[in-house]
Amino acid sequence: NGQQLFMGGKLKISGNMAMAMKLEVLKSMAPKEGIAASAAGGEEFASDVIFPEIDKRIKEDPSLLKKIAGVYRFKITGNGTSKTWTVDVKNAPGGVTQGEEGKADCTVTISDSDYVDLITGKANGQQLFMGGKLKISGNMAMAMKLEVLKSMAPKEGIAASAAGGEEFASDVIFPEIDKRIKEDPSLLKKIAGVYRFKITGNGTSKTWTVDVKNAPGGVTQGEEGKADCTVTISDSDYVDLITGKANGQQLFM
Repeated sequence: NGQQLFMGGKLKISGNMAMAMKLEVLKSMAPKEGIAASAAGGEEFASDVIFPEIDKRIKEDPSLLKKIAGVYRFKITGNGTSKTWTVDVKNAPGGVTQGEEGKADCTVTISDSDYVDLITGKANGQQLFMGGKLKISGNMAMAMKLEVLKSMAPKEGIAASAAGGEEFASDVIFPEIDKRIKEDPSLLKKIAGVYRFKITGNGTSKTWTVDVKNAPGGVTQGEEGKADCTVTISDSDYVDLITGKANGQQLFM
């Protein structure tokens, strides 16, 4: 799913998408208990208890600065007002401050109640993002739509393509995506993005440009025009992703 499609080393997406993908690490730092009590105890937002805990975890583990290397801005809304938090997991010693502090690599806008649901596991990022309740600035939107491209690719016959002499097993995937884009022009409005796939394997690489933005759309081998989102992944991992043997979260982490 869209949330899983973002987390770990083998799958790399350029731009601030990388920062958004690491949000799961911040989520794991937040307290799961005592959030409701914070609201009952007079806190303006139920989420007020979350950020001090994230601050504590960052300062306890300096290695997070190298692992995440990003500054996040959280804009929490509710009851006709809003509160902003800056989570710095980039500049030593790192930490959390209330308000806008420095330049953010990734900005997340979400209501107090939805953020609490996200942290406690009552909602997931995909549900909130697709429902317009979670907004992440930058090319994050393009990467979220990668799931649509995944659904276009063939699930069968991939292994046969390698056995049949194709350089990469994934070579059979892109012509099928090209065919689906041209069969359904509505995808250009739905996705409105240009993707660059850099497929690696056997000491070599192959680049594909998937244009789901400019009519008539389609797929070309090589670098064509400017990409909104670039994905670098090995041939075998891409095949596993398409066939469901691996998910984006596993590959990124």
